[in-house]
Amino acid sequence: MNKWKTILKAGSGVFATIPGLGVLLSNIGVPPDSSKYLFCGIIESFGVFTLLILRFNSGYFKSLSVKTINLLAIVSIVTFGLTLFFYLFLFNQYVVGYKDSKPVFFPVWPQGELRQGLQETGSKANLIREWGRDDVRTVIQSSSSAMLNYSMLLFLLIYQLIFVSLTFAFGILSIRVSEIDKG
Repeated sequence: MNKWKTILKAGSGVFATIPGLGVLLSNIGVPPDSSKYLFCGIIESFGVFTLLILRFNSGYFKSLSVKTINLLAIVSIVTFGLTLFFYLFLFNQYVVGYKDSKPVFFPVWPQGELRQGLQETGSKANLIREWGRDDVRTVIQSSSSAMLNYSMLLFLLIYQLIFVSLTFAFGILSIRVSEIDKG
């Protein structure tokens, strides 16, 4: 059992720290013109916070039945899958490029001139093609900057939940394995 305990604890630590560092080094999953440092910091903070919650409440988690622990772990893994799918869907819908230009991060809820332009052109790619990337970015900033900030918060929430759910799943299982190991 000691081997499993070590593997699960290492897994929870990896999912709490490595993703943030990966974002910092590669910018993977970060929308264009967004801060990779912000994404890294949020992921790292929530990962460590999840580990601390598990550690400080380990007595409570040790008192739960194996069935409950398994259910929590399964819910965490399902949450991982759903949030990963949802994030990839959002990224594909709202980070749009045209030909060789750098992609543009569109707000989930366009306002004003941006909304009107999207209605007239029919799609985000068409808008970039007709107006040009820089003009689209300018319009986003002038008519939908608040919505772009809300969109970034939505992206951050979902992105960090991908890794927090994995950290929690591995962490809660490592607590249970250590309890079985003692018993």
